[in-house]
Amino acid sequence: MTVREAISQGAAVISKRWDETPWLDSSVILASVLGVSREKLLASYPEPLSDDNHQIFMEKAAQRAAGSPVAYITEMKEFYGLDFHVDARVLTPRADTEILVEAVQRTAEETLSSSCTPKILDLCTGSGCIAISLKHSIPQCDIWASDISAEALDVARMNQNTLLDSSDKITFIRTDLFAGIDEKFNIIVSNPPYLTTAETTTMKESRWPEPALALDGGADGLDFIRIIIKQAHRNLLPGGSIFFEADPAQMKEIRSVMENNYFSDILIIKDLAGRDRVITGKLIYGKN
Repeated sequence: MTVREAISQGAAVISKRWDETPWLDSSVILASVLGVSREKLLASYPEPLSDDNHQIFMEKAAQRAAGSPVAYITEMKEFYGLDFHVDARVLTPRADTEILVEAVQRTAEETLSSSCTPKILDLCTGSGCIAISLKHSIPQCDIWASDISAEALDVARMNQNTLLDSSDKITFIRTDLFAGIDEKFNIIVSNPPYLTTAETTTMKESRWPEPALALDGGADGLDFIRIIIKQAHRNLLPGGSIFFEADPAQMKEIRSVMENNYFSDILIIKDLAGRDRVITGKLIYGKN
């Protein structure tokens, strides 16, 4: 069997349940099995695939057909130009979250241009994709990253060790949001759980493998965002900025909560599909 024939066979298996991108999923999985790039895989279409690799590949294609995300099967997800290790301990980074990182990076660069070293706190860091991407892009930043999950922090530290120079260290802390954090920051950023409990329950009943802890944001999905907004003044410097990723339908309520808790200059940023995806604002001077 050739590489191309194997991809076609894998795509047929995957498409029985996931018919959006079966060929792409099959290609990514086989490239991972062979330890090559997708570009190299394309050039290898006519070449034979060994029986052992074919067996491993078909087992992984079956995992995808059963509902496992491709990133969990390959244990890798590209994000912001970096290859992050991911597994069932953390949420898989989404492309939409790159919009959040870009927005924070712009503000951090503005802070740098005013001769101030930006200090950034990434709450609910998960795989560390936000904190590590920012540190990789702007090594001068002093970045802290927190999560309540010790397992998630293990993944984040693994990614730091793989993706950053040994001198570019992030301060990781296991804590529940701001608990035990006494530092003040120029920027607080978070991609917290923002699905509703009902949505999370439906996903888990369908055997969705991502951890519920990283998904469930309460009855309307905004439990964590409300807490962060109401408590942020303790840890934001005067005029400091806060950034969230959230569901487009939640933006009106988030704006209201921010306005009622001394945030101004509120801006909503759209994702590549034109949907409201990121919201940011600045803490009014004298309110911290």
